[in-house]
Amino acid sequence: MQASDQDVQVKQTLTQARALPEDPKKEHVVLWKVFRDEAEVLEYSHHILLEPDQKIVGGHGTDSVGRFFWLGVEVADLEAWGNTQAIQLTDPFDGNDPKGQGRGPGS
Repeated sequence: MQASDQDVQVKQTLTQARALPEDPKKEHVVLWKVFRDEAEVLEYSHHILLEPDQKIVGGHGTDSVGRFFWLGVEVADLEAWGNTQAIQLTDPFDGNDPKGQGRGPGS
């Protein structure tokens, strides 16, 4: 996918009001990252390489700090993807785990 086509897809994805994944295993969302700035989302998206059975997912929402954007990858077959214990990078804005910084749940 060309970067400009991907930018259009990401921008369209970010227009959706969509909460962060609550049940990643059920939703098949394996990786996501939270941003405060839309330009940072676009820059990050340029580093995502998708397999044929994967797609970009995300959206926007608000929390106590303000508006946020998130972007992740949805896979068709979670078991084929790999380790379900490593499906998410910790949200750096997570007040319950402020030191998590990408180590993942239970680290």
